[in-house]
Amino acid sequence: MAWQLVGELQGHTGAVNCLAAEVDVLASGGEDGSVRLWDVAAGRSTRALLSPGKRPVNAVCIGRGGCEHFLIAAAGREVFAYDLRAPGMVLREPAVPSMGRAREEVSTLALDASGRFVSIGDDSGEVRLVDLDGEDQPPELQASHGSICSCVAFRPAAGLEMLSAGMDACIVRWDGTTGAAVRSWNLATQLGADETQLVNPRHVHSLAYAPGGDCFAAALGDGSVEIRGSSEGELLAAEEAHRAAASHVLFVPSLAHLLPGGGGAMPLISAGDDCELRVWAVRAEAAADGTRGRMSMTAAGSVSLREKPNWIALCQGVACVADTSEHVSLYRLDPLAAGMGQMDLG
Repeated sequence: MAWQLVGELQGHTGAVNCLAAEVDVLASGGEDGSVRLWDVAAGRSTRALLSPGKRPVNAVCIGRGGCEHFLIAAAGREVFAYDLRAPGMVLREPAVPSMGRAREEVSTLALDASGRFVSIGDDSGEVRLVDLDGEDQPPELQASHGSICSCVAFRPAAGLEMLSAGMDACIVRWDGTTGAAVRSWNLATQLGADETQLVNPRHVHSLAYAPGGDCFAAALGDGSVEIRGSSEGELLAAEEAHRAAASHVLFVPSLAHLLPGGGGAMPLISAGDDCELRVWAVRAEAAADGTRGRMSMTAAGSVSLREKPNWIALCQGVACVADTSEHVSLYRLDPLAAGMGQMDLG
């Protein structure tokens, strides 16, 4: 089993910083100060949205629920939204120019399941919630990270419960309805006394919940990928997944039928600064008393990328990889391809 390069999306004139996928729509944000919407099947851009002042776009998310006609993006300290019902192939001004200026540059965005609330993390470590309906202002979160907040994620089917993580090597579990930090886990302190992380600190670069919300994956700066329980943060599985920092993780349940061996495994994609894209088969292992125990991660396929990846997303069964180039590369998982890790497209 291996990844096959099946195409590229061309249109940006600078590095592609971020991606978002919702149903069959893919959006990308770039250093060129634009957000582009893509028809992945046709391999072409369908619309271009310009950020205010054409500042580099660092984060993007596609609306859902009552806000499904909006696309939300961040550039600099501002978060803004475009109304996709507006006419024209190019939107030069956002319909909502600001959702409140962040303390420092915005690094990450996430939408809750209803599409009503957006979580915003910035380089100061602050995390805040914004009500897109404008009816109720959520409470301020009662803490912040000690360094850049690199990722936020809402727990599936759990209202405004969410995780944030950052370059302080901490993961925080939040109750967004009260603003309280329910639990926090410092991953840097969970190493042995004789282990040092001066070269590859355990910064948290990416978080992804499993579809049921019972566990989540974390991509760490030491190259490892961990799976932890969503409520208590207990370590369920860990692999030295990459030879450099692991930069992104994503559960992709729609690809489960392609995994070898079956057995109810859940596919997890990881990308790293070693320019590798990998897929893992994640399985639950029963404890001796029959209750849920640890989980296992089995390598199921990989491919060498041509550039260092910035973001990954899945759209229409295709893994979309944004990297330091001007293109978005498209990969399809081929269960018949032999030689895991043998492909080198660089």
